[in-house]
Amino acid sequence: MRAADHLRHEHAAAVSHPRLASVPVLAHLLSALVLRVLPAEPAEPPTGRPHEHTVFHRYRAAVEEQFTRHHHVRDYASILGYGPRTLTRATRAATGLGAKQFLDQRILLEAKRLLAHTDLPAARCAEHLGFHDAANFTTFFQRQAGLSPSRWRTVHDGR
Repeated sequence: MRAADHLRHEHAAAVSHPRLASVPVLAHLLSALVLRVLPAEPAEPPTGRPHEHTVFHRYRAAVEEQFTRHHHVRDYASILGYGPRTLTRATRAATGLGAKQFLDQRILLEAKRLLAHTDLPAARCAEHLGFHDAANFTTFFQRQAGLSPSRWRTVHDGR
């Protein structure tokens, strides 16, 4: 939480005094925050299951590249040449989450980033994230975050 607070403070200062803003400082603070929230990676692949470790790394990379276009595990399974159950087993072994939950958390993280750091309306955030219907995005966000996008923005607006 300290890393997030520091980033929020630096961002607010940059917004209020643009000529004093330091993009490298903001970038480093964001990097530090991301490192804090990512699950720690084991030093070695889990014993007895190096295949699952490779499968998860491929899945995670595909999610990072395509989460704004693909919201279903079956799409990644098809792209990567694995079954959905294989992706789920590998993701659960690496993170403790199922493949769908891992994917949903990545989409939610980007949704929160857009809501917190842009003035885009929820419908434009939905478009950016690949939702064809803003109502589906709102339902997804409500289910994942416990608040509607507009309510979440109001509660978490540090600007």
